[in-house]
Amino acid sequence: MIYELNINTSIEIKKLDDLPKLKIFMEVNKLEKPNFSKIGRELGVDYRTVKNYYYGFKKKKTRNKGSKFDQFYDDIKKLLSPESKQHFSYKSHLFRYLVREHKMKGSRSNFNHYILKHKEFADYFKENTKTTAIKTETSFGKQAQFDCKEKISFEFSNGDKIIINVASLVLSASRFKFWGIYLTMRQDTIFDFLTKVFEKMGGVVNELVIDNAKTMMNAPRTKNSDGIVNDKFYQFAKDFNFKIKPCMASRPQTKAKVESPMKLIDEIRNYNGILENIEQLYLKLEELNNEANSRISQATNLPPILLFNKEKECFNKLPNNKILSYYKNKTTKVKINSNSLFKYQQKFYSVPSEYIGKKVSVEITENQLHVYFNTKLITVHDISVNNKLISYKSEHHKEMINKTFKKKENVKDYTLKHLKEMEKFNEQISEVVTEFERT
Repeated sequence: MIYELNINTSIEIKKLDDLPKLKIFMEVNKLEKPNFSKIGRELGVDYRTVKNYYYGFKKKKTRNKGSKFDQFYDDIKKLLSPESKQHFSYKSHLFRYLVREHKMKGSRSNFNHYILKHKEFADYFKENTKTTAIKTETSFGKQAQFDCKEKISFEFSNGDKIIINVASLVLSASRFKFWGIYLTMRQDTIFDFLTKVFEKMGGVVNELVIDNAKTMMNAPRTKNSDGIVNDKFYQFAKDFNFKIKPCMASRPQTKAKVESPMKLIDEIRNYNGILENIEQLYLKLEELNNEANSRISQATNLPPILLFNKEKECFNKLPNNKILSYYKNKTTKVKINSNSLFKYQQKFYSVPSEYIGKKVSVEITENQLHVYFNTKLITVHDISVNNKLISYKSEHHKEMINKTFKKKENVKDYTLKHLKEMEKFNEQISEVVTEFERT
């Protein structure tokens, strides 16, 4: 607007910030106050706002307030860098990792916004295509869905690499999840996993949804065929009294309740290059599993653990102990000697020194010994196949050296010397055994 001053002079008022110069002109020329209402109508604001600006009001400049996530910028950059061995498939995985391991606070939605605001972070994540499928629900105790995430490459902090498989069973109603790590996905492995899960559940569901893996199906279910269930798996289902429900080949959405949590299992890759050994890997998966069962499910708006406590009332009864034992990996009880070792097939294996004198359970898989104290996994050993008489894990060996010697000055040197002597002893024993077997 053009404001006429009646002294052959006019001032152009385009915005509120122009009003202070109008005041100067008015006072210098000893003119009366301007018509605030008229100016307000022209600028589209209240007359009181015009009056405030006329008398010198200035709007405070907006502060560039930093984000609470800025303090984790360097951590995020390092985790998502090409040099990092850790892998994050989803923003939610990164969010939970930082909350879990770096004690980060803040909402997930704000964190997603922070990631998307930084192009170098947003480019790391790619949107996954979603398949459409009608939403279905089942009643408590009726159904569970089984799947396996196979051949996950994992590297420990010392550079050792391992290939693992994670078996997963999800109860369709409560969304309660059971996960287990196995080095192979043979048929006896699946039987072991399902048997132990049903024991933990305290019962069996009416039907089990499976994929078309050859360990369970001789021929896949297709549009024109019901498929052919493997004889041994059919007998397993008969012994546990559940129906087998194969999903349609190439249609993973038919078992979406177990397919979706498979993304959560990917979180174990967040710890690639961080964990020290396979024991820590088992414990970390258990921690992730417990977290997943405690978080509110988007499908039910309740945590799975809460619904599971209700669903378990609806399961069918377990088979007798003879059947349960038949399908599980074999277990034996042993006592830990004063050297922190136990004996299996005439060979010795170590455990943490705190278990000296105690009885532990040793579960024998295809090529490993899983050692438990009560239900806690305390160590894992590869079964010795090269006539190695004594297998001391380095951390167990170090504990025993520290307990044996009170003077700590030369412990490190003695530890290395003792390990070399043990290796030489094992080699000599192996040579004798090999020679004996030849003759």
